[in-house]
Amino acid sequence: MPFGPGAKIKVGTLNKATPTPFDNASLKKSLENIGLSCAQINDQNLSTYITNVKSQLPDGAIQSMAIKAPHTSPLNANRLKAVAPVTLFTAATAVPKMTSAATGNWSIPDNNDAEGYGPNLEIIQYQDHFNWLFDNKSSNGFTGVKNSPPATSGNYPNAEAIQKLFVQVGLTASSTLVKGLDKPTMTATLSNVIQPLNDSNISNYDVSDSRVIDLVDNYDPKTGMADGIGVLTVSWHLTIEDYKRKTKDGGDTHATYLKMNAWSVLYTDPGVLCQQYSSVLQHFAINAASAPSCRTS
Repeated sequence: MPFGPGAKIKVGTLNKATPTPFDNASLKKSLENIGLSCAQINDQNLSTYITNVKSQLPDGAIQSMAIKAPHTSPLNANRLKAVAPVTLFTAATAVPKMTSAATGNWSIPDNNDAEGYGPNLEIIQYQDHFNWLFDNKSSNGFTGVKNSPPATSGNYPNAEAIQKLFVQVGLTASSTLVKGLDKPTMTATLSNVIQPLNDSNISNYDVSDSRVIDLVDNYDPKTGMADGIGVLTVSWHLTIEDYKRKTKDGGDTHATYLKMNAWSVLYTDPGVLCQQYSSVLQHFAINAASAPSCRTS
């Protein structure tokens, strides 16, 4: 039975949340992480950078109920206090545990897991699982979408390189959804994507990272129902050569490389979600007896 009008999915209680701000303070920290000096990141410049980024992001409709990062993400390595992994589903040992990376439009109360669908979506979004479903979509009816735009490379000032990353994260992620991704979700996701290197002696900034966004479509807090739920993953690889080099030492542009990938699926029928989840468990030899069940109504 579809999640849509007349037969919506029961998501249960989600708490209305204030998305993590993408503001001067968060951008200043990001730019410091890639070697910009205080003179280059004054309030006027920061406000201009933020305006430029936001003006290039589309306005979408699909909202978020969680924004997560793999436990292996540089985000977690650089936190002053370790963040406990979100307890979703890790029966497949290859699937990294997740931690909260930012706050979206809604938050899932403890021990709720969006009425149990959170663990199912976590397994489906894992890249090997998603690709297998995608490659067999002609027979299994999978409606997931992937986007892998061409890599961007060139010589850019650090600030311009980071603006390109921010815009590409938003555009690439949103492009996988028919209704697009809610702009506050995009900007919340951008709030901490640039992390410092742990080794200050490394000359090149070379980081791969990703974010996983749990999606909800047209959620009604009065009824706890929604038109659909899903998951979106966006990953990137950014390199900036000799990223700490200053103008006086040979110029302020740096050879930069950026590669993005995104994949998402939005379900409007719980029966289809559960069938595809079960097929992943079977194909990848995940013990169904120890895996969370999937509720079809």
